[in-house]
Amino acid sequence: MTSVFTRRSAPAPGSHLIPLPPPPLLTPTTVYGLQYSDKTSLSSGVVFGLVQDTHLVGNQYANLTSFFYMAYGVAQIPMGYLMQRFPLGRALSVCIVLWGGMVMLLAACNNYASLAAVRTFLGWFEAVVTPGFAVLTASWYLRSEQTLRQGMYYAMNTFFSIVFGIGIYFLALNAERHGGLAAWRVINLFLGGTTVGMGLVAFAFVGTPGEVWWLSKREKRMAHARIIQNATGGGEQHPWKWEQVRECLRDRQFYHAILYNFLSCVPNGGLGAFQTLIFKSLGFTSLEAILYGQPSNAIGCVTIIVSATTVRYCPRMRFPIALACQFVAIFSFLFTGLGSHLDRWARWAVFSFVSVFAVSTFMVWPLLTVNIAGRTKKSFFAAVSLLSYCVGNIVGSQIFIPKDAPLYLHGMTACAIVMAVNAVNLSLWWRYYVTTNRAREAAFQASGLTEEDRAHETRIAGETDMTDKQVSDGAVRRCSETVQ
Repeated sequence: MTSVFTRRSAPAPGSHLIPLPPPPLLTPTTVYGLQYSDKTSLSSGVVFGLVQDTHLVGNQYANLTSFFYMAYGVAQIPMGYLMQRFPLGRALSVCIVLWGGMVMLLAACNNYASLAAVRTFLGWFEAVVTPGFAVLTASWYLRSEQTLRQGMYYAMNTFFSIVFGIGIYFLALNAERHGGLAAWRVINLFLGGTTVGMGLVAFAFVGTPGEVWWLSKREKRMAHARIIQNATGGGEQHPWKWEQVRECLRDRQFYHAILYNFLSCVPNGGLGAFQTLIFKSLGFTSLEAILYGQPSNAIGCVTIIVSATTVRYCPRMRFPIALACQFVAIFSFLFTGLGSHLDRWARWAVFSFVSVFAVSTFMVWPLLTVNIAGRTKKSFFAAVSLLSYCVGNIVGSQIFIPKDAPLYLHGMTACAIVMAVNAVNLSLWWRYYVTTNRAREAAFQASGLTEEDRAHETRIAGETDMTDKQVSDGAVRRCSETVQ
């Protein structure tokens, strides 16, 4: 599986091939996959006695997901600030170890209060994952390469859901047959311990090119020189610049991203907590619900990899793929929710395709590093976007209410409606990029710059922490001067 540490990458025009050492066996792709398994450990535990053992009643189970995302959202800006002030690799690794510890602590919880406290801390420490790894990728890879690399991160969500889903099945089967520690406690100890171990390995190996010990000084300079042409910066430490925050608040793509993250995460929040229960509602036992959920994860994993690869070689397919996946998921929600009179295997087959809704998110998230330049602007953009991501997940965890079990018709219908609205937002966002790119290209053409001059200026922009708007405005200004 592709990682942030690759031996070879396609060279930029005029640059040399960078001979990086082989990647360590434990890479950020693996860490990213684990965080999703940790995040959704409650979904597996709920069918193995968690609710009964901790005496949860009413909406308390759904609230545990809300507490996680509340902390995840509140932590975005302060943790984004810390990620900018401290070495990125070290900060990420410490947080990985701490959130792994929180997952292990879940196994010791016996009541609602302790579960709520631990889930809150878990959300706080996991808040660094998506923005931190996005910046880490931007510090190693060219813009044209980032969607595929980040797509591999996101594919790990579903890949590890398969791997750990099978592991969870056998752990639960053993607990059911032989007794001992409750299956849901074993699941959290297993997932948390694995995460802590990976965090320690990440501390030794993960970082930006300037941080890692396994590159020579010459190789560090070469790695940095390679990504300067991105004109979006890497993971370097920079002072916080409030003027970049103000620019971000005036940027239309910022608001498309906020709305997208909120709307796309309403179904995400619901499925994260209730997907296993929905499979169980089709007539499966607790153990069968785990097994029969794996084809859905496999479909999601393959779709993400194929989509990311397609965008790598045909960038204009990003938004069409995102929209197509939205419509597939809308049909899946409506068919499963409204088709209670149909054969359960037909509903199971169609609902297994619901996982493709996440592909749209994974097509859009790389834009946070591909199209946004300026270290502070990038951090603020990502933090607020992920804050809206958390709000969407909180709302989603509350629309699947206990009284609607086992069909959850209202929740399924609400997800379909929200995704239809989001398809409109995606279409408008796509249109904005098309018109903006045409105007920017026209400005560069009218400015009289050669391709060599243009490449030189983008490198300067990347070195001097300029924002994407400053680069674009500079082209327009040169165009105006040429006309005069």
